[in-house]
Amino acid sequence: MAAQSFTTQVLPSLSSKLGVLQLNNPSSLNALTLDMIRCISPTLTTWQSMGVRATLMIGTPYEKNGKSKPAFCAGGDVKAVYLSGIAKQTKEEEGNNVTADFFREEYQLNYLIANQPPHMPQISIWDGIVMGGGVGLSAHGKYRIATENTIFAMPGES
Repeated sequence: MAAQSFTTQVLPSLSSKLGVLQLNNPSSLNALTLDMIRCISPTLTTWQSMGVRATLMIGTPYEKNGKSKPAFCAGGDVKAVYLSGIAKQTKEEEGNNVTADFFREEYQLNYLIANQPPHMPQISIWDGIVMGGGVGLSAHGKYRIATENTIFAMPGES
């Protein structure tokens, strides 16, 4: 995995022995970016070594028509991955393949979550949109709580 990244798109915090990861990218319905992955992975690893007893993953609400609407995570930031792929086609950049890095590191994060120690379960609050990469972030954890606002989708093969 790459070195830890710091971003305001994830707000990690500790409350006693509970680690809270708040996805904070509301303008894109908390879509998962490479920077977010690079913040979450080392944070979870650090918390494991600190003896954190559980993690809670939540999303930041977004604004629509002046009203606050819930969103957990609308999946991967497909637009950023697409634009990176286009840039790669038009200009060869050695060692810079955001598309490959994104998917590799996202799946490594999913694996890390799936293999958290039994004494450190992950609880995800599905409030609002939960799609693609948001499913990956949460389905591999021990517990998922779906509210009446949950809109769930996972792309698949046709």
